[in-house]
Amino acid sequence: MVRTSALVLIGFFVFASTEAFAAAPEPGAAKSIEEASKRLATARAALTAAVQRIEQDPPRGADLDAALVAVEALKDALSAGASFETEDLEYAKSVLAARKQFRTDREYVDERRAKVHIHEFRRRIDAALAPLNERMTKLGSGDPGAKAVDDARAELEGLKKLTEEGRPLKNQDPKFAAYLTEVDATIARHEKTLDERWLQVSAQKQRGLLDERRKALSTALTEVNKAWSDEKFGATDKATAALQKQLEEGTPLEAKDKAYRAEADKARAEVTQAKRRMEELVVQAGVSRIKVEMGPAHDELVAAAKALRARRPTPEQLSEAKTAAFVVRKLVEKYDPQAARSQAIAQYLAEVKNSLVEVEVALQVRGLDAARAEVTQALRNVEKRAVTPEQFEEAKTALVVLEKTLETVHAKNPAVSPTAVEARQLLKDGRATLERRRYEVDLTQQRVKVDEARKNAAALVQQIQKEAPSPALLQEAENAVKQIGAVLEVGAPFVKKDRDYAVYAKETKERMAELSDRINRRKIVLAAADARVQLASRMAMTKEKLEAAKGISSTDSDVETASKGVDEVMQMFEAHAELERQDAGYASAAERARAEWLKLVEALEFAKQARALRRLTGEALVVAGKASEAAASSADLRKRRELYGSALEKLKACQEDGARMVKENAGLAAVDVLVGGIPTPPQEVMAQCAQKAESLREPQTRADVQLRFQEGQRKAYDSAKALLSKGNKTDALTQLNECIAEGRILENRYPEFKNQKFDIGGASMSMVELVQVCVKERKALKPTP
Repeated sequence: MVRTSALVLIGFFVFASTEAFAAAPEPGAAKSIEEASKRLATARAALTAAVQRIEQDPPRGADLDAALVAVEALKDALSAGASFETEDLEYAKSVLAARKQFRTDREYVDERRAKVHIHEFRRRIDAALAPLNERMTKLGSGDPGAKAVDDARAELEGLKKLTEEGRPLKNQDPKFAAYLTEVDATIARHEKTLDERWLQVSAQKQRGLLDERRKALSTALTEVNKAWSDEKFGATDKATAALQKQLEEGTPLEAKDKAYRAEADKARAEVTQAKRRMEELVVQAGVSRIKVEMGPAHDELVAAAKALRARRPTPEQLSEAKTAAFVVRKLVEKYDPQAARSQAIAQYLAEVKNSLVEVEVALQVRGLDAARAEVTQALRNVEKRAVTPEQFEEAKTALVVLEKTLETVHAKNPAVSPTAVEARQLLKDGRATLERRRYEVDLTQQRVKVDEARKNAAALVQQIQKEAPSPALLQEAENAVKQIGAVLEVGAPFVKKDRDYAVYAKETKERMAELSDRINRRKIVLAAADARVQLASRMAMTKEKLEAAKGISSTDSDVETASKGVDEVMQMFEAHAELERQDAGYASAAERARAEWLKLVEALEFAKQARALRRLTGEALVVAGKASEAAASSADLRKRRELYGSALEKLKACQEDGARMVKENAGLAAVDVLVGGIPTPPQEVMAQCAQKAESLREPQTRADVQLRFQEGQRKAYDSAKALLSKGNKTDALTQLNECIAEGRILENRYPEFKNQKFDIGGASMSMVELVQVCVKERKALKPTP
């Protein structure tokens, strides 16, 4: 069995188990034959173990998943070592065995998975079939009702869907195929039962509804036979239509249920009989009954028609005619259905309709005439020179009224047709007139708006030329010029439609450019004046800062402040570079300021060097003096040596770096250095540094000798004595040798201090004497030869 086809049939999603992942080799090609062989052996062992776990019945789902993962792992291991199959005979043999195992175990795993899936499908089908059989048994007795039938059909559809899902598996198991055949037979039997029960329930329901409609028709006929009335006649007509509709709905049941078909035939006969009886009642009622209700309204209509024939009927007469026509129209609509059943009624209604048409036509003509008069007057108003928006709206409304009135008239009637034709022509001409006048007025108003925007902008531009304008006023002038453009943009459609306005718009744009140019020139002049003031102020401030930096008592902060000031001046030049090209006055001022700035740069550089010289000489001398004083008073030898060393470094820098700076810049020789509050030439300060350094070398060397003696020779001697007190002669001998060696080194390095007495445990002893003591004690420890 092919694994891929089995997977398609069973539609099973695989999730690898923890065991399978632990045994799976890492993906990717193997780097050597050894690695490939190891991965292949691991994958084969894992697959063998996985196959053994699924041999039990029934196998666990997790074991089946793990077995499938193990198959894939062996496939990956074979792919990883494919390049080595032609290089090593033993590995090639292992691959042949592995491929055979892969094919055999893969088929077995697929087979086991398919059987488990078939078993699961059969269990699910049995679980769905049992309650369905029970429900179908209950349907066979009593009146189950429509809901019970629908529920059973829903369960049956679910079972059919489940069997369709498992049908692809029947080719893999003959027993399962036979089982599906039995289930299909059961489904077919249940479907037939449900169809029969549905027909029974539907027919019973339809018979009940049919009986209700027949009773309603019988009752309505009884009432209309007792005494005629329109309401009773209408009720009978509705009952007849309802019964007819119910018969149409039950037509599909007549072919399946003979009993229902017999009932339906009876109902059809009753419908026919009811229609015949209503026709007889209409004929019996005749025209007299209709005249009783319609006669007075008809008389009013005839009188209204006579009044409308006058040349100028009054508004009251027009209103009465409209009301009479409305009443008669409703009565005609009411009795029109009966005209089809009685010729006498049809003749009477025809006479009434003639009078009604005469009045309605006259009213329509009068309505058209009134609407035309309104349109004519409204068009006259918009033709005036000073037309208002309200008058345009009135004309538009009058045209709409005329259009709606035309929609309601009988335009084909000979009495109405000429007036309707004139009204349509007036409607067409009126719309064209309204559109033309709207365009003319809009164009005029557009020119007025542009003129106002131009005047406002020109006035503001003129104002900023006469005085020192504020930023707000400049912005207002710019906005006013932009407003001209905004107004022109609104009127852009007129440019294509009106040549004169197009020329006017072009000239206005040129005027906009001129005003914008004047504003820009004014802004440049103002900016140049402001920039000159700022530049002069900044130069003055920078000179003050530079004077402070050049003072004998200046600090690094003063020099840094002066440096920032010089940089700020440069930044100002760069920021206003464009302004130099735009304004000659500012360009001249900037050029002079730039020449002064170069001098400031030179002065700043000299101030920086002078400050560095003072820091390296005078301040270093002070710092070295404080360090030497601290060293002299310190009881800590190590700290004393460090303080002396720091002071000597400062003094050395004072001499060497100070001399170098003066040599590089001879002008620094004239700079005074503040020492002890007294201005002193740099050469004299450097001489003081040399003297001070010379005086510190002896105490610094003494401190170094004392520290080396304490941490070297004496420390070794003290350790030897401590070891001897513990009876450790071997290590004590080593420390005594260290004591002698350190002492000899000190004697050779510092011969002038070899007789210097040092405190040793309350006694006073030199390094030479201590060497002798260590030699003596070493001899006492060495064994006699």
